[in-house]
Amino acid sequence: MIPSHGPTRRDFFRVGGASLFGMSIADFFRARATAAGSPGAKAKQMILIWMAGGPPHQDMFDMKPDTPPPFGSELKPAKTNVPGIEFCELMPRLAKCADKFSILRSVGIGNEKWEHSGGLYWLCGNPRTKDTPKYPMFGSVVAHERPAPPGLPTFAAFGHYYDTGDAAGDLRNNYLGPAYDPITFKPGDAKNEVGAMLVPPAQLDLTAMAKREGLLKSLDKQMRNLDAADPVIAGLDKYQQSAFDLLRSPKLREAIDPKRLVLKDVERYGRNEFGTMALYARRMVEIGVPFVFVPWPGWDLHGSVTESCKRLLPQVDAMLSGLLEDLDARGLLESTIVTVLGEMGRNKIHKDSAYSGPPGRDHWGTTQFVLVAGGGFKQGMVLGKTDKTSLRVVENYYTPVSYGRTLYHLLGIDPDKELYTTTGQPIKISIDNAPLIKEVIA
Repeated sequence: MIPSHGPTRRDFFRVGGASLFGMSIADFFRARATAAGSPGAKAKQMILIWMAGGPPHQDMFDMKPDTPPPFGSELKPAKTNVPGIEFCELMPRLAKCADKFSILRSVGIGNEKWEHSGGLYWLCGNPRTKDTPKYPMFGSVVAHERPAPPGLPTFAAFGHYYDTGDAAGDLRNNYLGPAYDPITFKPGDAKNEVGAMLVPPAQLDLTAMAKREGLLKSLDKQMRNLDAADPVIAGLDKYQQSAFDLLRSPKLREAIDPKRLVLKDVERYGRNEFGTMALYARRMVEIGVPFVFVPWPGWDLHGSVTESCKRLLPQVDAMLSGLLEDLDARGLLESTIVTVLGEMGRNKIHKDSAYSGPPGRDHWGTTQFVLVAGGGFKQGMVLGKTDKTSLRVVENYYTPVSYGRTLYHLLGIDPDKELYTTTGQPIKISIDNAPLIKEVIA
């Protein structure tokens, strides 16, 4: 276990002015200067859409039409454009582009009662708990190993950066340190104004930025006098100007400018917070951002599953079909992984007095769905099989470790490579030697 430490000078910089995007600027640009990616990688970029709370697999992509409720769905399946594959009737646009992605139906954590911290297992590709090392999220590893071209962030997160609320849960607290945290943009509250769903970091205001630059230089000088041997401080002069160059980057500012969004695109992706974030994610990968995280909370459907699906699945349908069709039309899907998943699956429909509303489904860690597309993944297939209740895997079972190792493989990152923690301890990117999910690799 990695020992915890109190505030450091690195933390001071994060709070005191160097944390323009919630990371150490010096470390961020040192990473860019020193890390190298693999030229033979199938995937250059990745978008991860995170349905926090656990979307119900048996009501979406693993329906059992011959199994009645409570194990089966109260919704009906519909045919897709791939013979033999059916999805929920509430996702007709995805059904028409099912040949652009694949569904993993036989994945799970292997623990029926694993609670929300199991989400960290999926986002890290390692079984992270309060008793394990604080493994970094995929985006942080990509930021370490595959830094973006000059003038672009490597790891962008739209909205809430995942936090389970427990001791193991804040992904900003990981063994790589704040240098590899994402640049985080948050949804706005501009009512129904088109494209106003995104609020860029306040630091993108150039007037405020000039003041911060002066403060940072002053802090830098003071701190270097205190400890010239600190690698963050020693490297700050070299990378400080690059940090402000990133803030002034015309490509970045254009990509996040709401005025540049096209109305018909906003409508196709869904005129809601999550559709708009997916549209911005597409714009980010178009300019070369390597990793984009799109969180979608609200999938913990204990108190109402069918009614929530009637509300949420049309949004999923618009968001994902719009994203996949656009990436494909722009020639970007081949080099961009798109993956969609949640923390867990759900179990049988039931009414529990602890939750309000119509019957819902509780947590189920043994199986769930994972959607994968682009970047070297096969298209138009389903891998694995569950039993008639959708609660047990009967073919091709894989864990989050295999999922993570497969992502790294396609990104050209060696999952067995050792990275060094902020305290100098070597830890493999993927701690377990689980098999790749070869059946779904093109």
